[in-house]
Amino acid sequence: MNGPDFVRTRGGLRLSQHGVVISELRSRPGATHSVWDVLAALIAIFEPTGRVGVLGFSGGGMMAPLRRLGFAGAVDAVDLDRTSHGLFQEHCGSWAGTVRWTHGDAVAWLRAQPRGFAMLVEDLSVPVDGDVIKPAVCWEQLPALIRSKLKPGGVAVFNLLPRADNTWPPDLARLASLFGSTLAVEFEGFENRVLVAGDAIPSARVLGAHLRNALRRLRSRQAGRVRVRSRLPSVGAPSD
Repeated sequence: MNGPDFVRTRGGLRLSQHGVVISELRSRPGATHSVWDVLAALIAIFEPTGRVGVLGFSGGGMMAPLRRLGFAGAVDAVDLDRTSHGLFQEHCGSWAGTVRWTHGDAVAWLRAQPRGFAMLVEDLSVPVDGDVIKPAVCWEQLPALIRSKLKPGGVAVFNLLPRADNTWPPDLARLASLFGSTLAVEFEGFENRVLVAGDAIPSARVLGAHLRNALRRLRSRQAGRVRVRSRLPSVGAPSD
């Protein structure tokens, strides 16, 4: 797989494929002002006791906000992109803490893991026809596999993108049906939706308050731009 393009920013590096930003590498812990702040904040909010797994680590964009929020636990990660991980090690290794990274396929890696994850974050994407989308395994194989690998009370977080035609697939409803509770995080200016799922998670109001508070502590510009809803995006509806 070809490595991403990158440009230097004031805080570190910005990685992209086909003009789509796939990671923000900061030279020290802090906000990325993007989706990765929200993923990091959700980990910090749930304070998982046990293993935390990240499928689709890329350049480790969530690590800078995660460490800035005070989460010091180990992270187990898998990705096919060696180049981005090399950049992460070079620019973030001094402060990133314990990150056990594996080069490999996310499905094969997760199948080989024992059950008992306190939290699993699915952040996979692939370049297709000049765009970046979710690979088919994110809709077809990974949701049930992720559910099976969580310990009781564990939480799954899915960073979702619509299909190439900008609509949400029927698989979204099937994904949500695997879990007792689901909430969707929406963003201004992003087509992403982050799905938070588990046996029992807080209400949208409670999780939204915690999320905005964490983002304010992080000084992320996303603090005033996120909304947590109990209603999922409508199948077949445009992402915006």
